Amino acid sequence: MNKTASDTGLTPSGSVVELHDAVREHYDKLIDLYEQLWGEHIHHGYWDLDAPDVPRHQAQERTTRELAAFSRLPEGARVLDAGCGIGASAIWLAQQHGCRVEGITLSEEQVARATEKAAAAGVADRTGFRLLDAMATDYPDGTFDAVWAMESCELMPDKKAFLAECSRVLKPGGTLAVATWCCRDDRLAPAEVRLLRRLYRDFAIAFVLPLDHYAELCAELGFTDVDTVDWTEHVRATWKLSADIVKPVVRDPRVVRDLIKAKGFNTFRFLNSVPLMKQAYDKNVMRYGVFRATKPE
Repeated sequence: MNKTASDTGLTPSGSVVELHDAVREHYDKLIDLYEQLWGEHIHHGYWDLDAPDVPRHQAQERTTRELAAFSRLPEGARVLDAGCGIGASAIWLAQQHGCRVEGITLSEEQVARATEKAAAAGVADRTGFRLLDAMATDYPDGTFDAVWAMESCELMPDKKAFLAECSRVLKPGGTLAVATWCCRDDRLAPAEVRLLRRLYRDFAIAFVLPLDHYAELCAELGFTDVDTVDWTEHVRATWKLSADIVKPVVRDPRVVRDLIKAKGFNTFRFLNSVPLMKQAYDKNVMRYGVFRATKPE
């Protein structure tokens, strides 16, 4: 783990190999549990502040819709879904925007499940899923009209390398659309850093950055029309609901025993840390941001 006496929390929590292995193991083992507990959209929900009672699954789908609108994703675009999960965003983009989407992930189980779900949704001809590192793909330069990253940037051990790869595979004029977990700023107290490090470990996260750091990285890489928006207040309810979901699991000794036997102790540790994510939002340590950028013509 890359930590020092003056740890800021804004550095990787391990080597690239270690972090990739952690992501692979996390999502391969938890694929059924994630879908069972959270549904097919394994990401934050988006609520209007005056309508907090919208069902969670509708709010999760709305996050996809809001990112598509915010990024001005063109109809019929060829899209790289970097960190595609079990294919929910790719399927939605194919159905609702007529996009041709190629999803990539480090998890073999996610590739299989996404392929299965796309076929069931009738969009197998417009979607494809591959096992591939989003920081170093094998696509030719200028392949895609858009790169989409829905809550995968926090998993990337090298943020600049990831964004540089996004730029490389984008066509001139192409769009980068990212929704990601962020931290408040780069002046976190030691206790706040310790909280982040615990979440990094239990959620298989590489590290997070403040939202403005992403704008700076995009500018350094030559992106134009960079825009960022903080969605924290719209997504905050996700973790109250998530904590309520896992409470019956982690409080039942028989369920815990069976879970550890079937999935390993790390799975229990992950579920037990879900309330800590709510705490991180409540303490204004964790934030949620989106950004878009354009590759110059």
